[in-house]
Amino acid sequence: MRKAFTLIEVLVAVGIISLVVMGLLNSNSINGRLSKRLSKQFHQKEEFSIILLNANENFHNKEKNLYSFLRKKFNIKNDELRKWLKDKKFDYTDEDFSQIKLLDLDIEELSGGAYDKSSMPNLVFNIKKVQASNETGSTLGYTFSLQ
Repeated sequence: MRKAFTLIEVLVAVGIISLVVMGLLNSNSINGRLSKRLSKQFHQKEEFSIILLNANENFHNKEKNLYSFLRKKFNIKNDELRKWLKDKKFDYTDEDFSQIKLLDLDIEELSGGAYDKSSMPNLVFNIKKVQASNETGSTLGYTFSLQ
């Protein structure tokens, strides 16, 4: 009857345990990096949404900060917040991407003959491509307007 483990059995057990621990530490490290990257992307998208909400203003080819996008709509009295917004600088560009005249579409065919082109108003659907970039990256978006 055996009362103890042999040296080989103990070394094999320690080796298996060390491999499992190394795998867990590696997956934890990957999760941490992924979490930081996703958080950074989320904050960048949040900042870019402020720019997209104000994309129709004439800021083309200019370096702007978030404060310049928000100051017309909000009275920001907190000095720390104002400084933080001014430090978030973006290079802003927009360009006309596409223009669709709704009368050019075959409305009669699309509607099964229910609408007549002569009764339709002359509507134009404008699409603009907006790009904002800063030191952390660049984001591209599209804005849509109806004339």
